[in-house]
Amino acid sequence: MCKAKVYIGTSGFSYSHWRGIFYPENLPSTKRFEFYTNYFQTTEINSSFYRLPQEKTILNWYFSSPDNFVFSLKAPKAITHLKRFLEVEEEWNKFENRIKLLNEKLGPVLLQLPPSFKADDENIKRISEFLDGKENFKLAIEFRHKSWCDEKIFEILKSFNVAWVIADSSRYPKAKVITANFTYIRLHGPKEMFSSCYSDDELYNLANEIKEYSKVCNQIYVYFNNDFNGYAVKNAETLINIVNNTI
Repeated sequence: MCKAKVYIGTSGFSYSHWRGIFYPENLPSTKRFEFYTNYFQTTEINSSFYRLPQEKTILNWYFSSPDNFVFSLKAPKAITHLKRFLEVEEEWNKFENRIKLLNEKLGPVLLQLPPSFKADDENIKRISEFLDGKENFKLAIEFRHKSWCDEKIFEILKSFNVAWVIADSSRYPKAKVITANFTYIRLHGPKEMFSSCYSDDELYNLANEIKEYSKVCNQIYVYFNNDFNGYAVKNAETLINIVNNTI
């Protein structure tokens, strides 16, 4: 029995190329989210990386989703890519005030770092100072440079209860490390980024890993980011069935 609550969904949901694959051909784009929530209990919002969601958009997500639905949101690129955690209080406060409208449906906040952001003394200092005082949020960081795969970094994340994102891709480093009381997993595709499909065997292996993570975590969030050809939907649905039937 899996003791942790497992949330499995996709990175984004409003993909036009899912029409006829997941969404019915005649389904209006405004109805996609409602349709999506019939199959999944969570989604990862990536559009917040590019622009701050409007208040009416946040409220629409909140009121049109089931009571047990959870949203994870990617932090703005102004914080992670443009200013790289230096003097980002204004950007974070605007983001924080907006996403708080999701109330109890707010899940983790994803901080995705650029591949050029290395673990030197200055960047480690910036990350640590940014994380300080944000204990009220579930924060997860996806590091994309191998220099962050270091025990010292893991210990820093543990001290703030921030999750190391277990990210699977053919391009970026991967470490199966738990640094918080929840787990955050992103699956970009086993071979080609965004455009390759996970096999049933790979998903069974992932389910076994989830079982292990559940021994030390309260929640586990899993998002498929291989949206090409609807692979993300297919893989997410398969993993849900495996987890429900075997864990």
